[in-house]
Amino acid sequence: MTDIRIISILLLLLWSGPALAGEAVLVVHRDNPISSLELTEVRSIFLGKKVFWDDGNAIEVLLQESGETHRNFSQNILGKSPRQLSMYWKRVLFSGEGLPPREVTGDEEMLETIAANTKAIGYIDNSVNDNRVKSVSIIREE
Repeated sequence: MTDIRIISILLLLLWSGPALAGEAVLVVHRDNPISSLELTEVRSIFLGKKVFWDDGNAIEVLLQESGETHRNFSQNILGKSPRQLSMYWKRVLFSGEGLPPREVTGDEEMLETIAANTKAIGYIDNSVNDNRVKSVSIIREE
């Protein structure tokens, strides 16, 4: 019985590993005082509805152009497919209601950009560990 239990646990761990690939974590500059945000606030920020931090400074929102991390963030955090998110920002732009967020090519450009701007917010793959930025917890409503 013990051998079966150990094998079952190992198989579960191996099977769940690929599902975590590309999982996004929200990040800000390491000096940004934010440590957590409500899910609704994250959505408001990334959909251009909240444009200023509580201190009055403009939020610089960064999106990844494509990839698994972008897909994961769009679907699981924003509740939109990458295509829906792109269409959303095109509507906002063409209606004159705002400008879309700056896009970066991947985790490294995201890290470099956020490390250089204390008011920036973005997301990276959860496997990336870099002390130039800090992760922000997303508080999900019950």
